[in-house]
Amino acid sequence: MMNINWLIGDSTNLDPTVDLLKLKKIGSFWGSWRTWRGYQTDNVICHDVAKAQELIDRQFYQKCNFYISNSAYQTLGRPENVKLYEGNFIHDIKNHEEIVGMHLVASVSDVVLLLGFDFTEKNALPDKLEQHRAINYRNLVNEAIKNNPSVQWVIVEHPAEIRKDLLELSNLGTDTLSNIIDSF
Repeated sequence: MMNINWLIGDSTNLDPTVDLLKLKKIGSFWGSWRTWRGYQTDNVICHDVAKAQELIDRQFYQKCNFYISNSAYQTLGRPENVKLYEGNFIHDIKNHEEIVGMHLVASVSDVVLLLGFDFTEKNALPDKLEQHRAINYRNLVNEAIKNNPSVQWVIVEHPAEIRKDLLELSNLGTDTLSNIIDSF
């Protein structure tokens, strides 16, 4: 039996008539702490130490599998009831949790359904720092997919044309949400 999981992007905006229980029957939800309120994400990642402390103080780990970095775990005094992941970012990006999520979900999946991600070709940003972050994010997405060749990645409901560099990856495809739901 194939192990299928969803990775919910921070900018996901599903139609409110979509039945989340139908999606969860297909696979578990993975995503950042920002996705939990809207999607009751099963496996939640928080890379920010201050936010992790706030969520631990509120016993957020009782609502999901709560993942923090090992370095945050050490900094926060080794809190109980959290799950750890290794590694530190040397690249300056936004949405750290999406990249961490790609690696974590790939380690337990045969198929990863990517929902709410924007993989369109973008014009260069006028702000050099923002452009630098965008390039880093793009490269880290590509590497996560390339470094997990046994995982089939599926971009779900992408609103526009997908970047050509991603379409060249043999283990990446696209599909519609209705087609995925109908397949199960």
